Amino acid sequence: MLGFQLADPSGHNIQGDDEDPLNLTSFQIMTPAYAVAAIAKLGGDSRYLLMPIFEGDIEEPSLLGPSDTEISE
Repeated sequence: MLGFQLADPSGHNIQGDDEDPLNLTSFQIMTPAYAVAAIAKLGGDSRYLLMPIFEGDIEEPSLLGPSDTEISE
């Protein structure tokens, strides 16, 4: 597993869409540490889920890791 992307309650990836409150791009993958901070920022809102991403799921992925501590508004 490479990390996570943000999904809606039905499991559809919303990164890169207007519904993405984190303003992430469709090719960005959150590391576990970043994902924890992202969910905390969202206040545990049940409208958002973390979807596991595996190698080969995303073409040319960009990982958001611990050094990317500031989460977009």
